[in-house]
Amino acid sequence: MPRDTAVDKFLNDTQFYGEATQPSKAFLCFKRSLDIVTSLMILPIVVAVCIIAFILNPFLNSGKLFYTQERVGKNGIIFRIYKLRTMQGGCDDAKFATEECSRITPLGKFMRDIHIDELPQIINVLMGNMSLIGPRPEQLEFFKNYAQNIQSYSLRQTVRPGVSGLAQIRYGYTDCDVGVRLKLKWDLEYVRNQNFSLEGRIYLQTFAYVFPRVGKRLFGLLNRYRNG
Repeated sequence: MPRDTAVDKFLNDTQFYGEATQPSKAFLCFKRSLDIVTSLMILPIVVAVCIIAFILNPFLNSGKLFYTQERVGKNGIIFRIYKLRTMQGGCDDAKFATEECSRITPLGKFMRDIHIDELPQIINVLMGNMSLIGPRPEQLEFFKNYAQNIQSYSLRQTVRPGVSGLAQIRYGYTDCDVGVRLKLKWDLEYVRNQNFSLEGRIYLQTFAYVFPRVGKRLFGLLNRYRNG
């Protein structure tokens, strides 16, 4: 993303870099309860998607069904995140997703387009490693670099990382320093302002983003099937 005056002003606005405020106990109880109830409701869909992926894997995505990777969670605790595997081969180095496009399989590309590769993270939510809403969990090597070089980066670790979050719906994925800093400002906005209203808006905006993409891709597949 190109640097300009508006971006620089946003990045240099120090109001976002103060200490995180503690949300109410009622909100925290509500948030965790919603995580568990929603995850249990989604779990049958996750199982069905995993079964379909398992059947298609030998033809379109040969290899293991799941992919796991160490990520940094709340209070800096390391945990393993679960995803449906979308790439061939292995790589131990921390990389942005955009740097690994050449390894993405046909099925993997489809799953990434509609974000169903993220569905197994429901397991992480039920285990308490993650929440449905929060800053995205970062790879360990990236986290160490950002925590050392970006002001207040570690403040995002005062909450559970999320499957979706304010920075994700406002910016999405990034592969540059400016993008990381912009997403941090939105992550800290969430950390500092956790409440029922903000949580609800992020839920609705996440659904408004994901469901049309799923419908569009499935409709496209149906048309291709009909047209032979």
